[in-house]
Amino acid sequence: MNILPNHELVTDGLQRISDAARFLGVSRSLLYRLINTGVLPTVRIGRSRRIPIRAVREFAAINLVAASSQQK
Repeated sequence: MNILPNHELVTDGLQRISDAARFLGVSRSLLYRLINTGVLPTVRIGRSRRIPIRAVREFAAINLVAASSQQK
């Protein structure tokens, strides 16, 4: 996945894991797997993790394109 440089990823803000999972329509456990495998980056703030909103949007867009190209 072609992720933007770090400073560009956080310009749209950060969101909680549960909010990102809800946006993508996946479980929190699947989202944590994506984080642990390096597919989605996170920011640690104290003991909590936040995901850059832009990274979640890009992840959805990249996978949408990949899925539609496989169906042809």
